[in-house]
Amino acid sequence: MIPEERHTFYFYAQISETGGGTYFFYNTPENEQNFKYSLEIPFNYYALDKEQYKLKDRTLFKLSDKLRRIFINYEQEPWYSFTISLDRKGKFKIHYDYTNWFGTKYSFDDQLLIWEYKYLGNNPNNEEEKDVINRYLEEYPKNPI
Repeated sequence: MIPEERHTFYFYAQISETGGGTYFFYNTPENEQNFKYSLEIPFNYYALDKEQYKLKDRTLFKLSDKLRRIFINYEQEPWYSFTISLDRKGKFKIHYDYTNWFGTKYSFDDQLLIWEYKYLGNNPNNEEEKDVINRYLEEYPKNPI
């Protein structure tokens, strides 16, 4: 799904009984400061087969959902989301978040903003985004995302 060499890869999945979504970001060795968003890839790389890309994207969701079901089947607390990071040296991390974000006042866009702040180091661009980040850090000092 990634049409070029990558330096660092971050994958994020939100899964619940009612649905969810997956996406990823990556940067390149030539530009480690700029992360590319998975949803933009089909629009930026015209040679890609968009239908095949959509199928692979759905597969990512299905695999993430299957992982959540494994937790449930083995009577472990189901997580709300997880983040995987992998760098070009093979350093791998996975973080499970058990916060029920559907039960909060944070929209999906707010959650993505918080996630990008935590994992990609993106700083808020305006006062509204700063307020979201500050509210999150105040309400969730352990930074669970």
